[in-house]
Amino acid sequence: MISFIHMADVHLDAPLKSLSEKYELRQQDFRQTMKRVRDLVLSRQVDYWLIAGDLLEYHGGTRATASFLQDLFASVAPVPVCIAPGNHDPWLEDSFYRTLEWSSNVIFFTPEWGAYEFPEKSCVVYGWGFPQTHVSQSPMQDFPGKLPGYQNHLMVLHATVGEDGDHHPYAPVSLAELAQTGVDYAALGHIHKPRTYLHPHTGSPFAAYPGTPEGLTVKESDERHVLYGQLDETGRVALEAISVQSRRIRKVEVELQGAESMEAIFKRVETALASEHQDDLLFIELVGERASHLVPSLDLLYAQYGSYFFVRFEDKSWPDLDEQQLLQQGGILARWLEKLAEQAERSDDPRERLIAQTARREALRQIGGMLR
Repeated sequence: MISFIHMADVHLDAPLKSLSEKYELRQQDFRQTMKRVRDLVLSRQVDYWLIAGDLLEYHGGTRATASFLQDLFASVAPVPVCIAPGNHDPWLEDSFYRTLEWSSNVIFFTPEWGAYEFPEKSCVVYGWGFPQTHVSQSPMQDFPGKLPGYQNHLMVLHATVGEDGDHHPYAPVSLAELAQTGVDYAALGHIHKPRTYLHPHTGSPFAAYPGTPEGLTVKESDERHVLYGQLDETGRVALEAISVQSRRIRKVEVELQGAESMEAIFKRVETALASEHQDDLLFIELVGERASHLVPSLDLLYAQYGSYFFVRFEDKSWPDLDEQQLLQQGGILARWLEKLAEQAERSDDPRERLIAQTARREALRQIGGMLR
């Protein structure tokens, strides 16, 4: 039985511009998450710690954070820490990966495929690292093949598997290419959402993205994990997602339908936040059709909830204006609304219709602000 912890896309020292004065505290969260993963490596007594790229930002990464990683990885020795540099931490000459001394249990994969042999476990760990910040070709075309004489075969790779509309095709790899290598498990990085791939022939898990271990943006508002994997004697892989984040990112919608005062808005926000934790990062959207005489004051909301670790309000509500009356009055506002209505009616594309409808709501919101 072979066991491992698989993580990727930590993005230590990433800019996180939206956090402003909370930036340093948030960076400490990321370091605490790394310590939590280190503790899993030790408590689960795994054979390998696999890190599939984008660990420490090349642009903006600090020597202090690199030193933190040096000590952290040394603390799990002799467990091998196998790192495949990604597009945010490529294997460049002046990167901390190459300019600092790392403990002997740390393995960095380079732009030439590497194969590290562990005869005592009858295991080989293969890996490849980004040579620069963008690679448009599949690295699999240079994969040298499995080494003979070993029972277990693991791979660490930062790449885009298949088509993914949310990401540029960095080091694009097909599922068939991965399957053809014959490895038992490919530890992937780059896609921030958890995703597991089944082998096209055996139907069992053989590759996965763990997602980010700590949320970076509002798009990463669910639980964040690393993967604990076990590879048995038959070559089958079992994966367990383990929650490790220091704080959750939460997206909260507050419905303002019928609200006529700031006091009513306060009550609705209070109700919406009753089940949330003050130490999390809260992105709150005010939505729905409110009274036309009421324009939510974000300044008052920030003052009310200043005790929260991080809260961000966005007003996406719109006023209950009489649109027909506005159209009858004519003028530039009427022409604006007419144009948006025409676009929504003419389009055969559901996505374009939705955009036009959203734009109409935004137009009404802006008009309501002007007529306040």
